[in-house]
Amino acid sequence: MNKVKTFLGEVKHELKETTWPTKVAMKKNTITVFGVMAFFGVFFYAADSVITFLLNLI
Repeated sequence: MNKVKTFLGEVKHELKETTWPTKVAMKKNTITVFGVMAFFGVFFYAADSVITFLLNLI
């Protein structure tokens, strides 16, 4: 039980030292992630469509 208390105490200490992102930074990062996901979604859809089209020509 002592090890668990020590572990939880260390976790609490580390969480106090953590620098959390601001609301503006979080919003910017979220928009970036969704933008990259949309870009790669369209890219892979287009690549798949081109490959499928080329394979159907054979």
